[in-house]
This record gives sequence, structure tokens and C-alpha cells, in this order.
Amino acid sequence: MKLVWGAVACGLVIAQASSLAAADVSIAIAVHVHGVRSDAGELVAVLYGDNPDDFLRKGRRLARERVPARSGSVTVRLAAPRAGTYAVAVYHDENNNRKLDTSLIGLPTEGFGLSNNPVVRFRTPRLAEAAFAVGDGRAAVDIALKY
Repeated sequence: MKLVWGAVACGLVIAQASSLAAADVSIAIAVHVHGVRSDAGELVAVLYGDNPDDFLRKGRRLARERVPARSGSVTVRLAAPRAGTYAVAVYHDENNNRKLDTSLIGLPTEGFGLSNNPVVRFRTPRLAEAAFAVGDGRAAVDIALKY
């Protein structure tokens, strides 16, 4: 009888571990950042979900990665929680103050870019302009920084 309960308990532990592993599966997004102008500071890549109210809002990100800047091109990897619609914003924090510096009128003074590389002037970009679909496999986006 002890052997049976031990086998049942062992089976429950394995089943629970399997379901936890399945729940922790994320999708890798390779963010290829082009046009980095210097090795100073770090690149910050931020992942947003499909809610337009969350896009580019402080504290509303799904993921963020910081990597050392390297002149030219750099790849940053982000983890999406599941297949869906996402957008990525990247900025070059050249002075390492851990924020995107802006001018008095709110325009970025450090390099920045968005997925889909939308051309946006004199207004905040919209989620629809930067959104892209991510399936069950790996995904990749190319972002050209603008300074």
C-alpha cells in the first residue's frame, strides 16, 4: 500500500512539474538594433503587449533588457509570454542615467527606435504603427535607431 501511495505521489509531483514547465514557456524575440552610433552606455529594449493604453507608458512593459552599447548593430533578446501581438521600443542610454533623455518639448535627445520603424513626427507613436505578430516559434524584428 505504501508503494502505491508513493507512486501516486511521485506521479503528482511529475505532473505538477510538467504543467509548471509548460506555463513558463516563453517565446524568444530577437531584436536587431541597427545604427548604434557609439559604444557609450547601454541599449534598452522594452516589450509592450497589445493594449494601446500601455504602449510607451512607464511601468506598463511586459519585459525589458539592457545590454552594453556597441557601435553599429546589436542584438537584444526579449521573452514574450505567449503568441500574440507585441511592440518593441529601443533607446540608446548613452549617459547611463537609466532613462530616455528628452528636450524641453519632449523630443528624445538620445537614439531611439520602434518595431516596424514607423516614421512619426511631432507626436507620440501609436501601438498600431509598431505592432507585430508573434507566433509559437521564434520571432525577429529589425529596428533602426534615430538620433
